[in-house]
Amino acid sequence: MSVFDDIMGIEDLEFIEMNYNRGEVIFKQGTIIPHVVFLKKGLVKIYLEHHNRKQPLCIEKNGFIGLESMYNDKYFQYSVSALNETSVYLIELESFKKAIAENAFVGEAIIENINTRAKLLYERIITLTQKQAPGRVADIFKCLAERIFENDKFTLPCPRKDFAEMATISVESLSRILKEFKDEGIAEIEGKEVRILDKAKLDMISNVS
Repeated sequence: MSVFDDIMGIEDLEFIEMNYNRGEVIFKQGTIIPHVVFLKKGLVKIYLEHHNRKQPLCIEKNGFIGLESMYNDKYFQYSVSALNETSVYLIELESFKKAIAENAFVGEAIIENINTRAKLLYERIITLTQKQAPGRVADIFKCLAERIFENDKFTLPCPRKDFAEMATISVESLSRILKEFKDEGIAEIEGKEVRILDKAKLDMISNVS
């Protein structure tokens, strides 16, 4: 039994299971937080909204989402939408806080989750501020292959426009970089289908770009 199963078995913890179709918004930045979310199945896109512009931050699978807003303030700090058929548990906020206060293992699980997300966020900041465009694309490929799909062959879970925005480049620049990756034997790319061919070269681009 997982830690999450232990958490969901706590008496008086209030939650419901919800299903979302591709493209549906699970929660929106700036709205009041009535619950935290546990992503049970599927993939979601986390993004910031500012002046009618949406900046994708990352793609996530499994685990808690929205923990950053539990104690800081009462508003969600970002928006989340489903990238495919997605199933989540919506856990009522006050009953979840009570479970944390009364069960040390719940607090430990939450701290571990927040620490992991913080580490990934720091890495993301380095990618966006210190790396050139090929390195940013390489990092996204590495994330998808190593963390999201755990496979060197995968299907891009979002449109190329979102992929380009995640790398903070134009769609045209993304197409050029993907062609270079293909020509250099780094990755085989056909439509949305991707297969990493040379992980060493991909790592090198990520490290030196």
